Amino acid sequence: MSEDNGTGRWFKRLTETFSGEPKDLEDLLEVITHARERGIINQDASEMLEGVLRVAELQVRDIMVARSQMVVVSRDDPPEKILPAVIEAGHSRYPVIGEDRDQVVGILLAKDLLR
Repeated sequence: MSEDNGTGRWFKRLTETFSGEPKDLEDLLEVITHARERGIINQDASEMLEGVLRVAELQVRDIMVARSQMVVVSRDDPPEKILPAVIEAGHSRYPVIGEDRDQVVGILLAKDLLR
């Protein structure tokens, strides 16, 4: 019986080795890279898939800024005032506020200032 169990484990490992299916995240990322290299998916799709798969490795502090450290833009501020603040802060998104910081009326994308 132990021989069957040992043979079963060996056969399972052999099957996994030659199955061609990814066994972990790195294998899956390699499959995505090969798909891009073979023209199955384009560069943008490849980067998007890799980003989605790696997001689990990030922590909240890697993505978000504490509320007390948020750089906000008032909806009434002229571009001449906004641009220097955006350049100095170096973030990609800025809450646009109304009367106070609790009244967020939108989001300004820094790239939109380049237009």
